Amino acid sequence: MEADIKNRKRFMRPRMRPAHVIVLGFFGVIVLGALLLCLPVSAKNGKWMNFLDAMFTATSAVSTTGLMLVPDTATYFSIFGQIVLVLLIQFGGVGFMCITTLLMILLKKKITLKDRLLMRTEFNQDDTRGMVKLGRNIMLVTLAIEAVGFLLLIYPFVRHSGGVGVWQALFTSVSAFCNAGFDILGTGNSLGDFAGNVIVNLSVSFLIVLGGFGFVVLMDIGKNFKTPKKLSLHSKVTLITSAALILVGFVFYFAVEYSRAFDDMNVGTKMLAALFQSISPRSTGFATVDQNSFTSASKFMTMFLMFVGASPGSTGGGIRTTTFTVLILVMISGFWESDDIVVGKHKVNLHTARKAISVFVASLVIVIVSSLILLISEQSTGITFENILFECCSAYATTGLSCGLSAKMSAVGKVVIMLNMFIGRVGTVTVSLMFIRIKSSKDNIIYPDGNITIG
Repeated sequence: MEADIKNRKRFMRPRMRPAHVIVLGFFGVIVLGALLLCLPVSAKNGKWMNFLDAMFTATSAVSTTGLMLVPDTATYFSIFGQIVLVLLIQFGGVGFMCITTLLMILLKKKITLKDRLLMRTEFNQDDTRGMVKLGRNIMLVTLAIEAVGFLLLIYPFVRHSGGVGVWQALFTSVSAFCNAGFDILGTGNSLGDFAGNVIVNLSVSFLIVLGGFGFVVLMDIGKNFKTPKKLSLHSKVTLITSAALILVGFVFYFAVEYSRAFDDMNVGTKMLAALFQSISPRSTGFATVDQNSFTSASKFMTMFLMFVGASPGSTGGGIRTTTFTVLILVMISGFWESDDIVVGKHKVNLHTARKAISVFVASLVIVIVSSLILLISEQSTGITFENILFECCSAYATTGLSCGLSAKMSAVGKVVIMLNMFIGRVGTVTVSLMFIRIKSSKDNIIYPDGNITIG
């Protein structure tokens, strides 16, 4: 009898899906980070930070975005506050379950099937096999790449700022690889002082690109470095799409801004600025040129690059490069009236195509609705539609590039941007899984075809 009662209670108890645990885990870390950033010890002026502003900052760090309400991170936050920020950025970059798995390994705790399911959901994998190994490798790859970035940045930063440049190099390396865009250089213009510095530009670009590839792709490259033909289809699509977007962005910015935003630069610096601007919007808020100095055409290109974003399982956001590629293939297949969606010598299954369309439509709706809300809530500030759309794209894609709007926004505007950053980091797929009802046998109903005219 007692066993029956226990079984009934267990059956009636609401089950926590992996998506719920991941979302609540990220939210819990954000709240904890906000509480720490609120403390007087986190600010150089020794004053309490407004809780909404602290929540905004913590959300920006955990979502690896980089949007800020304070004029400059270095001058506002103390060393304690900066350490809190870099830990939040690192947590957001590698993921909730990856950190949890690492702690469980260190404490010699058993990794259960539930933990593996959580990792599979967070890293968007199809199988639970090898999840523990994946989590361990992610941490090793992260620390190794950030260490290389740190060593590359030490010299230019120490030369620019003295001894504090060592801490700046470490912070920037973590921020760049995690695609966060936070900086503690104290210049107030991101990497503007290093626009012509080849080492800084290429080092930060190197960190951004690797962080945006995704951990699975990085490990696939490491495994098949000498035999590129053995790379998985996912890795090939990611690498080709990323390279194409960087090239298109570089040519566009160099041509359009040559005698405008880049007018006072020499040709070499212009090329560096165009290259960096084509890489950074993909999911990082670093900038060597003020975004307000760009033409409307360049701002629109930046919005497009932000919206596409990085790759699945990476430290970046956006709809993802693979989603963008599949959408192009679906469009081509539709125009050719073909039933098959082909990439190379492989056919993309219908499930993948539907998922890509769903992610694109959901992301577009989120950005549009957010922009409409801000157009209403911020109309008294005189902020233009172009800049509002730019900020919403930046927040949802967890990019962090800004035209300086965040600090001017009302409480409603800040909450909207916070939600965009949170959903952008956790992922529309993960968020949607929280509300999707598990399909039962009663739902296996076949309906007759219906014709709808398209085009």
